[in-house]
Amino acid sequence: MTTSASPDPLALPSGGPTRTVTISDVAREAGVSVMTVSNVVNGKPNVRPQTRQRVLDAVERSGYRVNPLARALAGGQGRMLSVVTDRLNLPYVTEVLQGAGQAAEALDYDLAILMMGGRVSPDLSVMSQLSAGALLIQPSFAGGQRLGGLRRADLPRHTVSIDGPGERTLSVDNYGGARQAMRHLLELGHTRIGFISGLGAARPGQGGESLPDTERDDASERLRGYRDAMREAGLRVPRGYVQEGDYRKRSGELATERLLNLSERPTALFVSSDAMAVGAIHVAQDRGLKVPDDLSVIGFDGLPIAAESRPQLSTVRQPLQRLGGAAVQMLVQLSQGQLAPQPPPFATELLVRDSTAPPPLHRHPETR
Repeated sequence: MTTSASPDPLALPSGGPTRTVTISDVAREAGVSVMTVSNVVNGKPNVRPQTRQRVLDAVERSGYRVNPLARALAGGQGRMLSVVTDRLNLPYVTEVLQGAGQAAEALDYDLAILMMGGRVSPDLSVMSQLSAGALLIQPSFAGGQRLGGLRRADLPRHTVSIDGPGERTLSVDNYGGARQAMRHLLELGHTRIGFISGLGAARPGQGGESLPDTERDDASERLRGYRDAMREAGLRVPRGYVQEGDYRKRSGELATERLLNLSERPTALFVSSDAMAVGAIHVAQDRGLKVPDDLSVIGFDGLPIAAESRPQLSTVRQPLQRLGGAAVQMLVQLSQGQLAPQPPPFATELLVRDSTAPPPLHRHPETR
């Protein structure tokens, strides 16, 4: 049995003048069936996490883009929700999408997943009229008006954002989670604790230190939790002990290099994402340091990569799938004219594993 080679009506040009990337191209790149790719880009839950990640990586590499207008017309007005994000293949986004997909399927809604790079399809203004609502994952509106290249005017009437600005926002208790991580390190006896922030929480100051910025609520709240815990413990934050990352592994590696180059390096790191924390462990190990004997590392997210790292990463788990599911439920309620009260921040959970331990006995004495 052969499959048709006709162009995918839901695909947008990937940027080349004559070549349109189709769903079949993505399936071939990922080594899966067309149905599996369709399930992933539609947010369906019946895909294994490893397969889902492989498909999302293939989508990003190939430049495949789903035409939201065609999907809306095919699915019918009123039972489609949009998910808007800057990147699809981040583990954080994958977890949120899993929860959103499960909730949408249970409520008989479709999800149109839109990856916003620097430019926006002109179909978005029409999509906003066809979609019942939009879930914004970690949005950052430049100048108060745009999410990347997306204008507020392009969005549906009802929106719910996760860890970002907006009229309705769902988040975890980022401040409380940061305090959990810091309490763990302080109880182990650490006094020289470095911090790697998320994007938008801190900006470089003179001399290499970082200054607070409130562009991203999740990032700034974790930074606030770190600073408050240090202050309440009677500890100063030495210059250079706060470094900014962007939640991705590479930024964690670069930030850790800077921290370990300090004349009085930290004995522990609190890192604002699991991906950056894994990068921190790799840098420490490449330098001949043992984790946690020479350097303790704790992350934030509770992603599968935390349990798969060596040593297994201590972390603060946030219920990302619950966030995605709650956002979809709110959007459905709003689209049906019902009240959708905003819940309080979701609680986090401290997971103590193998990457944290008491500081080495030969550490430098604390200077206060």
